Amino acid sequence: MDKAHELVKEWNSRRMIDKIVQVNIPSVWTFDYAVIGSPISGKKVLVEPFIHNYQKFNSNTGWADNDTPWPRVMQALSHFSYHVSSGQFVLCDLQGGVYGDSVVLTDPVILSRNKMYGVTDLGPRGISSFFSNHVCNEFCSASWSKPADQRRYFRPQAGTSMVGGGGGGTNANQHVPTLEQQLGTLSRILLAHQRSRGLP
Repeated sequence: MDKAHELVKEWNSRRMIDKIVQVNIPSVWTFDYAVIGSPISGKKVLVEPFIHNYQKFNSNTGWADNDTPWPRVMQALSHFSYHVSSGQFVLCDLQGGVYGDSVVLTDPVILSRNKMYGVTDLGPRGISSFFSNHVCNEFCSASWSKPADQRRYFRPQAGTSMVGGGGGGTNANQHVPTLEQQLGTLSRILLAHQRSRGLP
């Protein structure tokens, strides 16, 4: 998250728009061990403040929603992150809540030249795929750099994609559940736990 914060802070300092971009910082919660025998005892979950007016702006495979102003701003932020990092990173998979004076991002992805940011970092091919679908808009600057390789390596899709483990291959079509899907699963687990204890 530090690199995402750094890139967003640089964007805000340049005053590209009259609103600010923020990044939600999650915390890790552990379910209490007091409920012995519960399937969730000791399980860890990421928790962050609830985001209102949730929208998905772009993904880590080059997909983008260009229909309204905020997604176009986020596309420009992704392009800016490449330029300001001298071509080392692309901040993408941008999603979050739109408010009157800001947008609050959650769970962004960093694409890097060295694939150093986990399974959602699709590396140089991810960076190329982002730019294969990127169309500069009114929030981009014509002076911002772009990679020489702008070929599409991954099919653009709205969901987050991951690099496969093990043999070093990729599975860039593996879908990461949305926050809503994850919360639904957590709710079902908690409800089942309540029922197993005879609670209403």
